[in-house]
Amino acid sequence: LQEANERGTANGKAEDIIELLNDVGKVSEELSNVIYGQKDLEVLKKWLKLAARAESIDAFETAIGLVK
Repeated sequence: LQEANERGTANGKAEDIIELLNDVGKVSEELSNVIYGQKDLEVLKKWLKLAARAESIDAFETAIGLVK
């Protein structure tokens, strides 16, 4: 039951991240898969803050280490 709750929380955070990113650009399917694939809530919290401050999709991808 706790695992199901954590999965639901993770999905909710992933949706929030993508919603924020959609304000600055088009979220690719690849990036969407990376975000939804992340189940560590601490990582998702960090990404949510990064998404809120991101000026572009590229900046977000760089910040999370997806692009070097």
